[in-house]
Amino acid sequence: MKVDSHSHSKYSHDGRADPLKMLEAAKAEGLGYYAVTEHLDRDYKYCRKERFLKQLNLPRYYKRVEKLRSVDFGGIYFAFGVEAAYCEKATPWYEKELKKYDFDVVINSIHTIHGGDAYFGRFYRGREQDEVYNEYLDLLAESLKVPYHYDIVGHIGYITRYCDYPNVSLVQPQYLDKIDALLKEIIARDKCIEINTHIRHPLTEFLPERAILERYYALGGRKITFSSDAHVPSDVGAKYPLAARVAKDIGFTEWTVYKRHIPVTVPIDDPES
Repeated sequence: MKVDSHSHSKYSHDGRADPLKMLEAAKAEGLGYYAVTEHLDRDYKYCRKERFLKQLNLPRYYKRVEKLRSVDFGGIYFAFGVEAAYCEKATPWYEKELKKYDFDVVINSIHTIHGGDAYFGRFYRGREQDEVYNEYLDLLAESLKVPYHYDIVGHIGYITRYCDYPNVSLVQPQYLDKIDALLKEIIARDKCIEINTHIRHPLTEFLPERAILERYYALGGRKITFSSDAHVPSDVGAKYPLAARVAKDIGFTEWTVYKRHIPVTVPIDDPES
Protein backbone atom coordinates (compact mmCIF):
# COMPACT_ATOMS: atom_id res chain seq x y z
CA MET A 1 0.00 0.00 0.00
CA LYS A 2 1.14 3.54 -0.72
CA VAL A 3 0.96 5.79 2.32
CA ASP A 4 1.80 9.36 3.30
CA SER A 5 1.89 10.11 7.04
CA HIS A 6 2.93 13.77 7.12
CA SER A 7 1.57 16.80 5.26
CA HIS A 8 0.23 20.31 5.78
CA SER A 9 -2.76 22.20 4.42
CA LYS A 10 -3.74 25.86 4.65
CA TYR A 11 -4.42 25.46 8.38
CA SER A 12 -0.65 25.40 8.92
CA HIS A 13 1.14 28.74 8.76
CA ASP A 14 3.13 27.60 5.72
CA GLY A 15 0.48 25.46 4.00
CA ARG A 16 -1.28 26.55 0.84
CA ALA A 17 -4.32 24.42 0.01
CA ASP A 18 -7.55 23.25 1.61
CA PRO A 19 -7.37 19.69 3.01
CA LEU A 20 -9.85 18.63 0.32
CA LYS A 21 -7.37 19.56 -2.40
CA MET A 22 -4.64 17.65 -0.58
CA LEU A 23 -6.92 14.61 -0.34
CA GLU A 24 -7.72 14.81 -4.03
CA ALA A 25 -4.00 14.78 -4.75
CA ALA A 26 -3.61 11.73 -2.48
CA LYS A 27 -6.32 9.94 -4.43
CA ALA A 28 -4.63 10.79 -7.71
CA GLU A 29 -1.38 9.33 -6.32
CA GLY A 30 -3.14 6.08 -5.48
CA LEU A 31 -2.59 6.34 -1.73
CA GLY A 32 -4.42 4.03 0.65
CA TYR A 33 -3.58 6.08 3.74
CA TYR A 34 -3.10 9.83 3.90
CA ALA A 35 -2.54 12.06 6.94
CA VAL A 36 -2.79 15.82 7.30
CA THR A 37 -0.60 16.75 10.26
CA GLU A 38 -0.83 20.50 10.75
CA HIS A 39 1.93 22.45 12.44
CA LEU A 40 1.23 22.84 16.15
CA ASP A 41 4.16 25.13 16.82
CA ARG A 42 3.86 26.20 20.43
CA ASP A 43 7.66 26.24 20.53
CA TYR A 44 7.62 29.47 18.52
CA LYS A 45 5.94 31.20 21.44
CA TYR A 46 9.32 31.03 23.14
CA CYS A 47 11.49 32.03 20.18
CA ARG A 48 13.59 35.18 20.16
CA LYS A 49 12.27 36.42 16.80
CA GLU A 50 9.44 34.20 15.53
CA ARG A 51 7.20 34.23 18.61
CA PHE A 52 4.34 35.85 16.68
CA LEU A 53 4.19 33.17 14.01
CA LYS A 54 0.57 32.29 13.24
CA GLN A 55 -0.58 29.49 15.53
CA LEU A 56 -2.86 26.66 14.50
CA ASN A 57 -6.54 27.16 15.31
CA LEU A 58 -7.19 23.62 16.52
CA PRO A 59 -10.99 23.88 16.92
CA ARG A 60 -11.36 25.29 13.40
CA TYR A 61 -9.06 22.67 11.93
CA TYR A 62 -10.90 19.88 13.76
CA LYS A 63 -14.26 21.14 12.48
CA ARG A 64 -12.99 20.96 8.88
CA VAL A 65 -11.55 17.48 9.42
CA GLU A 66 -14.83 16.20 10.85
CA LYS A 67 -16.62 17.21 7.65
CA LEU A 68 -14.05 15.47 5.48
CA ARG A 69 -14.04 12.31 7.57
CA SER A 70 -17.63 11.68 6.50
CA VAL A 71 -16.74 11.75 2.78
CA ASP A 72 -15.80 8.61 0.84
CA PHE A 73 -12.57 9.25 -1.05
CA GLY A 74 -12.45 5.90 -2.77
CA GLY A 75 -10.99 3.80 0.00
CA ILE A 76 -8.36 6.23 1.26
CA TYR A 77 -8.09 6.38 5.04
CA PHE A 78 -7.93 10.08 5.89
CA ALA A 79 -5.95 10.53 9.10
CA PHE A 80 -6.32 13.52 11.41
CA GLY A 81 -3.02 14.61 12.88
CA VAL A 82 -0.69 17.31 14.11
CA GLU A 83 3.03 17.90 14.18
CA ALA A 84 3.81 19.03 17.72
CA ALA A 85 7.13 20.85 17.72
CA TYR A 86 8.99 20.21 20.93
CA CYS A 87 9.99 22.85 23.44
CA GLU A 88 10.31 22.22 27.17
CA LYS A 89 8.30 25.34 28.02
CA ALA A 90 5.48 24.27 25.69
CA THR A 91 5.21 20.77 27.16
CA PRO A 92 2.49 21.57 29.75
CA TRP A 93 0.31 23.08 27.02
CA TYR A 94 0.71 20.05 24.77
CA GLU A 95 -0.01 17.72 27.67
CA LYS A 96 -3.25 19.54 28.38
CA GLU A 97 -4.52 20.19 24.84
CA LEU A 98 -3.57 17.14 22.80
CA LYS A 99 -5.79 14.82 24.82
CA LYS A 100 -8.87 16.88 23.88
CA TYR A 101 -8.93 15.63 20.28
CA ASP A 102 -9.28 12.19 18.73
CA PHE A 103 -6.15 12.37 16.64
CA ASP A 104 -5.07 9.49 14.48
CA VAL A 105 -1.43 10.48 14.60
CA VAL A 106 0.87 12.93 16.39
CA ILE A 107 4.35 13.67 15.09
CA ASN A 108 6.96 14.80 17.61
CA SER A 109 9.49 17.05 15.88
CA ILE A 110 12.03 19.79 16.44
CA HIS A 111 12.08 23.07 14.53
CA THR A 112 13.51 25.44 17.12
CA ILE A 113 16.43 24.95 19.47
CA HIS A 114 16.48 26.87 22.74
CA GLY A 115 14.77 29.90 21.25
CA GLY A 116 16.50 29.83 17.87
CA ASP A 117 14.79 28.88 14.62
CA ALA A 118 16.86 26.23 12.82
CA TYR A 119 15.15 27.16 9.53
CA PHE A 120 17.17 30.35 9.15
CA GLY A 121 20.85 30.76 8.36
CA ARG A 122 21.33 33.16 11.24
CA PHE A 123 20.88 30.26 13.65
CA TYR A 124 24.13 28.72 12.38
CA ARG A 125 26.10 31.92 11.77
CA GLY A 126 29.32 32.09 13.74
CA ARG A 127 28.75 28.73 15.41
CA GLU A 128 30.87 25.59 15.10
CA GLN A 129 29.16 22.55 13.61
CA ASP A 130 29.87 20.35 16.63
CA GLU A 131 28.20 22.86 18.94
CA VAL A 132 25.07 23.04 16.80
CA TYR A 133 24.79 19.32 16.06
CA ASN A 134 25.34 18.25 19.66
CA GLU A 135 22.77 20.79 20.84
CA TYR A 136 20.26 19.41 18.34
CA LEU A 137 20.93 15.76 19.23
CA ASP A 138 20.65 16.46 22.95
CA LEU A 139 17.34 18.26 22.44
CA LEU A 140 16.04 15.44 20.28
CA ALA A 141 16.91 12.97 23.05
CA GLU A 142 15.04 15.18 25.53
CA SER A 143 12.00 15.38 23.25
CA LEU A 144 11.57 11.60 23.21
CA LYS A 145 10.69 11.62 26.92
CA VAL A 146 7.74 14.04 26.84
CA PRO A 147 4.71 13.12 28.99
CA TYR A 148 2.16 13.59 26.19
CA HIS A 149 1.42 10.96 23.56
CA TYR A 150 3.10 10.93 20.17
CA ASP A 151 3.48 8.26 17.50
CA ILE A 152 6.17 9.32 15.03
CA VAL A 153 9.54 11.01 15.48
CA GLY A 154 9.71 13.57 12.70
CA HIS A 155 12.48 14.32 10.22
CA ILE A 156 15.51 13.18 12.20
CA GLY A 157 18.38 15.37 11.05
CA TYR A 158 16.23 18.45 10.44
CA ILE A 159 19.17 20.84 10.90
CA THR A 160 20.98 19.30 7.93
CA ARG A 161 18.29 20.77 5.66
CA TYR A 162 19.34 24.34 6.28
CA CYS A 163 22.95 24.56 7.48
CA ASP A 164 25.83 25.28 5.11
CA TYR A 165 28.69 23.39 6.74
CA PRO A 166 31.08 21.68 4.29
CA ASN A 167 29.88 18.24 5.44
CA VAL A 168 26.23 18.44 6.51
CA SER A 169 25.93 14.77 7.43
CA LEU A 170 25.01 13.71 10.96
CA VAL A 171 26.74 10.41 10.30
CA GLN A 172 30.17 11.45 11.54
CA PRO A 173 32.21 9.62 14.19
CA GLN A 174 31.71 12.23 16.92
CA TYR A 175 27.90 11.88 16.76
CA LEU A 176 27.47 8.13 16.38
CA ASP A 177 27.13 7.32 20.08
CA LYS A 178 24.35 9.87 20.48
CA ILE A 179 22.59 8.63 17.36
CA ASP A 180 22.72 5.07 18.67
CA ALA A 181 21.30 6.17 22.01
CA LEU A 182 18.47 8.02 20.22
CA LEU A 183 17.56 5.05 18.07
CA LYS A 184 17.60 2.67 21.02
CA GLU A 185 15.31 5.02 22.95
CA ILE A 186 12.90 5.26 20.02
CA ILE A 187 12.79 1.46 19.79
CA ALA A 188 12.37 1.05 23.56
CA ARG A 189 9.44 3.47 23.51
CA ASP A 190 7.90 1.63 20.53
CA LYS A 191 7.76 4.77 18.39
CA CYS A 192 7.94 5.08 14.62
CA ILE A 193 10.39 7.01 12.48
CA GLU A 194 9.62 8.49 9.09
CA ILE A 195 11.43 8.67 5.79
CA ASN A 196 10.80 12.35 5.11
CA THR A 197 11.36 13.46 1.51
CA HIS A 198 10.69 17.19 1.97
CA ILE A 199 14.28 18.23 1.45
CA ARG A 200 16.04 20.05 -1.36
CA HIS A 201 19.61 19.98 -0.14
CA PRO A 202 21.88 18.90 -3.03
CA LEU A 203 23.61 16.29 -0.84
CA THR A 204 20.55 14.75 0.84
CA GLU A 205 17.38 13.27 -0.68
CA PHE A 206 15.53 12.31 2.49
CA LEU A 207 15.74 12.32 6.29
CA PRO A 208 17.06 10.57 8.22
CA GLU A 209 20.09 9.66 6.15
CA ARG A 210 20.28 6.13 4.84
CA ALA A 211 23.04 5.16 7.27
CA ILE A 212 20.78 6.11 10.19
CA LEU A 213 17.92 4.07 8.73
CA GLU A 214 20.29 1.13 8.35
CA ARG A 215 21.47 1.46 11.94
CA TYR A 216 17.86 1.67 13.17
CA TYR A 217 17.11 -1.58 11.36
CA ALA A 218 20.26 -3.25 12.69
CA LEU A 219 19.26 -2.34 16.24
CA GLY A 220 15.86 -3.97 15.75
CA GLY A 221 13.74 -1.00 14.74
CA ARG A 222 10.89 -1.96 12.44
CA LYS A 223 8.35 0.86 12.78
CA ILE A 224 8.87 3.10 9.77
CA THR A 225 6.57 5.21 7.62
CA PHE A 226 6.71 7.37 4.51
CA SER A 227 6.22 11.13 4.76
CA SER A 228 6.23 13.61 1.92
CA ASP A 229 5.83 16.53 4.35
CA ALA A 230 3.90 18.15 1.50
CA HIS A 231 2.74 21.74 1.83
CA VAL A 232 1.05 21.89 -1.59
CA PRO A 233 -1.03 19.26 -3.44
CA SER A 234 1.65 18.64 -6.08
CA ASP A 235 4.06 17.39 -3.39
CA VAL A 236 1.76 14.76 -1.88
CA GLY A 237 3.54 11.43 -2.23
CA ALA A 238 6.67 13.10 -3.62
CA LYS A 239 9.66 10.73 -3.96
CA TYR A 240 7.60 7.80 -2.74
CA PRO A 241 9.29 5.32 -5.14
CA LEU A 242 12.72 6.38 -3.86
CA ALA A 243 11.73 5.98 -0.20
CA ALA A 244 10.03 2.63 -0.80
CA ARG A 245 13.03 1.31 -2.70
CA VAL A 246 15.48 2.39 0.00
CA ALA A 247 13.29 0.95 2.76
CA LYS A 248 13.03 -2.42 1.01
CA ASP A 249 16.74 -2.47 0.19
CA ILE A 250 17.51 -2.07 3.90
CA GLY A 251 15.15 -4.90 4.81
CA PHE A 252 11.90 -3.21 5.83
CA THR A 253 8.81 -4.94 4.47
CA GLU A 254 5.99 -2.90 6.04
CA TRP A 255 4.98 0.69 6.63
CA THR A 256 3.45 1.59 9.98
CA VAL A 257 0.50 3.98 9.95
CA TYR A 258 -1.73 5.13 12.78
CA LYS A 259 -5.50 5.07 13.20
CA ARG A 260 -6.63 6.65 16.48
CA HIS A 261 -3.04 6.13 17.69
CA ILE A 262 -3.22 2.41 17.00
CA PRO A 263 -0.30 1.23 14.84
CA VAL A 264 -1.34 -0.64 11.70
CA THR A 265 1.18 -2.29 9.41
CA VAL A 266 0.73 -2.46 5.65
CA PRO A 267 3.05 -3.99 3.05
CA ILE A 268 5.41 -1.64 1.26
CA ASP A 269 4.11 -1.85 -2.27
CA ASP A 270 6.19 -2.08 -5.42
CA PRO A 271 8.34 1.06 -5.54
CA GLU A 272 7.94 1.23 -9.29
CA SER A 273 4.14 1.08 -9.31
